[in-house]
Amino acid sequence: MSPVDSQGRRIRWRWLLLLAVIVAAPAWWASGRWPLGDAVAVPPLPEGVREELGERTDGGFFRLVDEEGREVTRTAWILSPGDSYIDEDNRLYRVTAVEGDEVRVEDRGLAEMPDPEEILAEAARPPSRWGALAQWLGLASRPNRLVGIYHTHSDESYVPTSGSPTEWTGDIYQVGRMLKDALEGEGYEVVWSQNNHNPHDGQAYLRSRRTAMELLRRRPGTLIDVHRDAIPQASEYLTRVGESEVARIRLVVGRQNANQGANLEYAKRMKALSDREHAGLIKGIFMAQGNYNQDLGPNTILLEFGTHTVSLADAQKAAQLFSKVIPAAAGMAPGTAAPAAGRSGPAAWRWVGWLLLLGVVGVVGYLLVNGGAWRRWSQRLGLSSPAGAGAEASEELAPPPRDPEHRDDEPKP
Repeated sequence: MSPVDSQGRRIRWRWLLLLAVIVAAPAWWASGRWPLGDAVAVPPLPEGVREELGERTDGGFFRLVDEEGREVTRTAWILSPGDSYIDEDNRLYRVTAVEGDEVRVEDRGLAEMPDPEEILAEAARPPSRWGALAQWLGLASRPNRLVGIYHTHSDESYVPTSGSPTEWTGDIYQVGRMLKDALEGEGYEVVWSQNNHNPHDGQAYLRSRRTAMELLRRRPGTLIDVHRDAIPQASEYLTRVGESEVARIRLVVGRQNANQGANLEYAKRMKALSDREHAGLIKGIFMAQGNYNQDLGPNTILLEFGTHTVSLADAQKAAQLFSKVIPAAAGMAPGTAAPAAGRSGPAAWRWVGWLLLLGVVGVVGYLLVNGGAWRRWSQRLGLSSPAGAGAEASEELAPPPRDPEHRDDEPKP
């Protein structure tokens, strides 16, 4: 092999190695295996969001009352005019005024809710070819099998169990652990943060924002902030499922976040599926004035498991039951990868397009480096000019060069 051929071969192998690294890097990074470093960039809060208490800390609560003076529900969640509430019967109420401990609401009729049968049919549907390609490339497998759980209000406890409504590390962590164990029992991967964000003040959500970002680096299919309510009437937060008494669950969606529409749809899917399996388990859905770190991504939700006057065991039973609802609602159940990607944004498909583009660029670059290969492929594709083709043909058909010592006057044999 000549030195020129050897050098060309080395160049081609180096180019192929570089191409393989470039093509593999996005998929490796998207699957969460790329070392991202320890620094976590925490996005600034949305405009207009300052301190967020979330719920009252004075021991009081609000009564929601409609135009006829009927009590709709009670909550310690801080509400403002313009907030909304969907009750257990899917009636939509809009907050019109807050007068002391009384919240005036108007009945807006039945809320539009998703069909649980369609959600389940979607879960049973195999992924599309593009969805299967994204999974094969490692772009969809992790997001559709991973759940993130954390606790903004780390002090929340249950009085019947711990004897106090608050502790430095509250019983609420045991509810998070039960949710984690139940989801793992269903075959899902769970990242559960035990970071403590005390004290329970207006800066708690700002402190837990860093934790939320740490979890989101793993690209979970859903991110859940686990809480409990703070109304004294335990009976309002208890129901029976089969033979067991369990705590009821309330869902909270912040209105001051860019993902409000997606997160509200997610909450509705949760309620629709839960109503189908365990009617009455979901107490309702609040759309409250606040952000609650839900601007960080779609499928982020705040769940309240009971109130401080129910037992920890009742709240844990609710978490165990609700774990069967979360995957399908979040688009994480088998067969829902493609629809979930469509709801959650085009990020995965941008990576697919990027990989395809890199592949095309790599092939073209390789052909340019290997000039002979480029000429052969351009001729096959009809890209080479006729003049060029004629020149090559002429070279092939031309007679061999004459011997310089040959004399024309020599006699022919």
